Amino acid sequence: MKHTNYTTNRDRLVNEYKKTIDIQQDENLTGQLNMMSAGLVNYLPKIDTDQHEDIYKNILLHKKLSILEQSSLEALNYVTTEDLSTSTLDLLKTKPAVICTFHTGSYRILNLFLIRHNIPYSLVMGTSIVQQEGALFHNLYNNLPGIQSTESFKIFDAEASTVGLQMLRELKRGRSLLLYIDGNTGAGTTATKKDNRCVINFLHQQLFARKGIAYLAHTARVPVVTVASYRPSWEDIRLKFYDPILPDSNIDKSAFAESTTQHIYNLVAPLIKAYPEQWEGWLYIHKSAKIIQQPTAQERKKNTNSTEKISFDSFRFGIFKLNGLPLLLNKNTYAFYEINNQLYDLLTACMSHPVKKDNIDIALFNKLYEQGVITYV
Repeated sequence: MKHTNYTTNRDRLVNEYKKTIDIQQDENLTGQLNMMSAGLVNYLPKIDTDQHEDIYKNILLHKKLSILEQSSLEALNYVTTEDLSTSTLDLLKTKPAVICTFHTGSYRILNLFLIRHNIPYSLVMGTSIVQQEGALFHNLYNNLPGIQSTESFKIFDAEASTVGLQMLRELKRGRSLLLYIDGNTGAGTTATKKDNRCVINFLHQQLFARKGIAYLAHTARVPVVTVASYRPSWEDIRLKFYDPILPDSNIDKSAFAESTTQHIYNLVAPLIKAYPEQWEGWLYIHKSAKIIQQPTAQERKKNTNSTEKISFDSFRFGIFKLNGLPLLLNKNTYAFYEINNQLYDLLTACMSHPVKKDNIDIALFNKLYEQGVITYV
């Protein structure tokens, strides 16, 4: 790929891709937007809900850019590393480590960075990604110029029952592992299994986070090196490195795994807060959310005037259809309520254009208002 092709394709995505996303005409996109909005309400409640749709579109854009850049060596010309010390780089080149990263920014370009610097590693991904893109990653690794290793690139299925042993063998053979700690699946087990998760504090709430990465590092006696990508601008891709976390043999494995998992999220949380539109995790945070408090919104205005206009409270609730079925979403609890088409039409109308209170049946109005579904403008 020529340099001009990469920048042309990048700029085309930046300038045109969001215009092609018609959320209102796609039930899946509408539902995903509402779930993402619930995540923002719960974990970053200070972001105005009016910004949620644009944040959602930007998340989809960053996913597209990451896919473009994973196969473009020229994209490495736009990468700047932060806080990558000589000692950390030497460690990665000469000793095995667990490289822990997040789905932020141009997260796929980390693979190219490791390859370019001749860092021996294998990649751990979920089953669906292995099936869809495993062959692509193999081709990228084996066909890129400058590869000095005679050993073929390996990809491990994070959901395979034997993956734990496979990863331990790989580390003992001197190869590092690259894992995504914020994905839907864990090292050797699914995210739904409680024994591979621990509760951590994250932004405004808590999460059930995968602790298998830190547990693996302690078992293998190798350091955890956390890396996160983000973009200050479209032409500036950053890879931010954090100091290696060294296992302590005097600390119990489970205790180390939980404290280290919390520490890793503490490191990257400020970046996610500063660039929420660059974290893909908002699309599935509901699968691991632990809500411990009610997000604070503006105080609800009270008025008994029948001509006062009311609107749908998009901070507390979402509304969309799935397979044609109208649903109301309580964003704080992630609870769904099936509603009829008449109420769906009323609430969507209130969302786009506030309506007068006296246009709504008083009993229905009182019920909706008491539950926080509607609010005075």
